[in-house]
Amino acid sequence: MFQEVLQTVFMKQEPSVDSDDGPMVVNGEIGTQIAASPDNQWVQLSVLSQLLVPRLGWMKLVNGDGTPLLKEAEAPPRIEFGVWSFINACIDAEFWINGQGKNSPFFVAADYLIAWVLIETKNKLGNIGPKTPPGDGTGPFQLTTTEWATFLADPIAADYSAASRDIGLDQIAGAAFLARKAMSDMSAAITQNDAAAGIRDTQTVAGPYIPAYIDVLLVHMFGLPTATSFRTLKLAGQGGTAVDAVLRQSFSDADVQAYLKTRDNVLKDWDSGVIETVDGAIVNVQNLLGAAFAKAFALIQQQAPEDLPKADGVASWFAVADAERVAWEPLGDETTPAAQTRIRGYFQSIGQPLRDGAAIPPWCGAFAGFCVKTASPVLLKTIRGNPLSAGSWQSFGNESIQLGDPNPPRGAIVVLSPDKNSSSASHVGFFSRYLGSDNAQVELLGGNQSDRVTLTKFDRSKIIVIRWQSAQKAADNNASDAAMGAADAGQFNTLLDFIGQFESGDNYNAYFAHSRNTNNPALVSMTLRDILIFQDQLVAQNRISSACGKYQIVRNTLKGLITNGAIGPADIFSSGNQDRLAIALMKQRGLGAFLSGNMSEDQFALNLAKEWASMPVPIATKGQFRNVKAGESYYASDGVNKALTTVEKFRAAVRSAQK
Repeated sequence: MFQEVLQTVFMKQEPSVDSDDGPMVVNGEIGTQIAASPDNQWVQLSVLSQLLVPRLGWMKLVNGDGTPLLKEAEAPPRIEFGVWSFINACIDAEFWINGQGKNSPFFVAADYLIAWVLIETKNKLGNIGPKTPPGDGTGPFQLTTTEWATFLADPIAADYSAASRDIGLDQIAGAAFLARKAMSDMSAAITQNDAAAGIRDTQTVAGPYIPAYIDVLLVHMFGLPTATSFRTLKLAGQGGTAVDAVLRQSFSDADVQAYLKTRDNVLKDWDSGVIETVDGAIVNVQNLLGAAFAKAFALIQQQAPEDLPKADGVASWFAVADAERVAWEPLGDETTPAAQTRIRGYFQSIGQPLRDGAAIPPWCGAFAGFCVKTASPVLLKTIRGNPLSAGSWQSFGNESIQLGDPNPPRGAIVVLSPDKNSSSASHVGFFSRYLGSDNAQVELLGGNQSDRVTLTKFDRSKIIVIRWQSAQKAADNNASDAAMGAADAGQFNTLLDFIGQFESGDNYNAYFAHSRNTNNPALVSMTLRDILIFQDQLVAQNRISSACGKYQIVRNTLKGLITNGAIGPADIFSSGNQDRLAIALMKQRGLGAFLSGNMSEDQFALNLAKEWASMPVPIATKGQFRNVKAGESYYASDGVNKALTTVEKFRAAVRSAQK
């Protein structure tokens, strides 16, 4: 049972008004009822705050004047998360979801996941309760039970449960899956609509239709039928239709009224409060996403600067494209014989010649392929799928540029949802610049833009992904792999033991607050799947942490390691496998780059301090909760963690990892 506090008071240490004061609780906080006094006038509560030790004490149900002090609550306390953990988990989710079905044309960006939560939580980035009736959405993404059931029904969600929806960080995997599914479902719906209207682009090799993130967010907010109606009305030039009329096609009057209240930032004019048209609602979502993408980029800069893409070098293919633009100036559009000959040459150059007399299909992908292959034939091979499909270019290169980055490198590959002056399936072009006082438009150099090669302006909101090939990243990755491959057996033992000493007392069976545990349970004999179940139980009991093993790996980190293939769910959580997992975490933190000389000792030590809270930051930096000095934990002031060793000793252990 759960109780909501109705007045800010000090709890009592015993169920008596004469007892000493205990911890203070604040109006609105929710606690777990542990026990009741024999006369049922008092209840003992455990009140959990973000990353703090639970406050335990007794409270009367009713004050002396008859005023209620508590009322039964329907929802348990929500487990919060740190911003750094959330941002990094979203970055990991981008790699994870886009690695599933590698030939999928649908790409989910980490900054979209972050932007989604910023919109739903009104920039709070918290594990909030239900805020968006008539649905029962909850958590940072406001995922409904229906959405979560859709996620759980897929084999990809084997390690999640119905209860996982209430855990903020667990929602990230579900949200990434649902975003890509929304893209796929919306694409199928628009393709069906196009087929009925006799529009062929989405059904050819140029397809499929790639929805914009506007569409993806609308699917989450209002469901696929309504989101599809919004887009098809827009495409048909009927964007002046009132949104409540569209909503009533799928929802009752009561639900429509609820949506108009809880989704007023989409469905109503921001100034007048008047119900919007479809055009207006789409613009509202566009503006919400634009602001949220900018904030998401800033958060990645603050919380995970090491994960920002390398944008080194120049796009050699851009010069090829610009030369083609000049060559096209006297040709006119694609209807002229000279232009058609040139277009057919683009298809020929990438090994996909058109049959004599065949109509020319959408050719933005052929043009991009011609330019890239002319500049660097090997780069065209980085694309998964057919380069004639704009969606296939989402796999180009080795870096994904954040959508909120105000300065992408010139020539970066940009994949767009369909816009005017492009194919009705999707579009690919080369980034030139952002335009307008608010950078709301993007200028691309590309083919099949107004039926020619030219510079064209598009709505920035239509961008799905921006890709880049970083020579530096490729070289760094090769050097890191070589350094890891050359490492001796046992080379990292000193560093592993140093971390394990302060995290758990070198105890492979330890779990949080039980560093001396040996066999209750014996973690080293359990499978990874059983460890996750045990960690789920710890979370369900409102324990402060689910950290397990010598290296105190928490459940979300462990799930990520399993998802990324570092270990399998059926493997045993043995001492050897725990060492293996710790090394995998070090690799994620830049171990290979450190060994190869591409990462400084300070940066690698700082990265490890972010992974293991008992390690001190080597230099003054912005921590999770405040600015921290050298020698403090990155998580100082969380009420739980502190650095347990000195910078000098930590540095020595870090250096020991080098030969």
